[in-house]
Amino acid sequence: MSNVTYNRGNLTITLAGLDTVERALGDLRQKTPAAAKVAINATAREARKLMIARAKARYAVNTAGQRHLKDLVQRKKATNRSLLAELRISSFRNDLGYFQTSPPVPTHFTGRNWRKGPSVWRGKVLKAEEMKPLPGTTGRAKAFLAEFASGHVGMVQRVIGSSSSHTTTKSGAPRWRNREGKVEKLVTLGSPSATAMHSTIWPYVEPEVEAYLLDRLDSQVEKLIAKAKAGRG
Repeated sequence: MSNVTYNRGNLTITLAGLDTVERALGDLRQKTPAAAKVAINATAREARKLMIARAKARYAVNTAGQRHLKDLVQRKKATNRSLLAELRISSFRNDLGYFQTSPPVPTHFTGRNWRKGPSVWRGKVLKAEEMKPLPGTTGRAKAFLAEFASGHVGMVQRVIGSSSSHTTTKSGAPRWRNREGKVEKLVTLGSPSATAMHSTIWPYVEPEVEAYLLDRLDSQVEKLIAKAKAGRG
């Protein structure tokens, strides 16, 4: 009777085959769609809450990362004529700047003054993990946090020997140059997107959401019957 699915950032909740509900309502069976609508929309709100809470419990997201998890929002509400609700989250690429790092903020450049950062930055994606060092890799320098013109703080690496056309910071200050006088290109360190994180935790949440939908439908039917009895009394 219930159908709850999550795929590629879309969570859909619907009810079909409501013969049992109609029989339970008896003379009130014309209210079946209204009861189903209330149950579906309540379940959509509960599913969003559960998915965000489970993702925050699993992943070591910082404040910015938590905001992205909350981008899972209800795009469509169920109505009496359309018994379907939909939650959706935009798929976008994350970088390690949305997760816990040490230090947690950029240290290399403040205003127009250079300041030495740590010998190696550390970070992690899962809360259960230890913080891991982020040293240089083949062709790339060690990772560090940098603030972009958009205001986003990302975990990046310099591509050794490359040349970037972006030679100043967002404030107009000159960017760091290597010994050859080049401003090297930056690449971000990828990490799971909010869509991927929700996809991972969905199997753990699905049974609870299914049970909540059916329980909420039963509750709504009982309320309608009780209200009708009280009116006749």
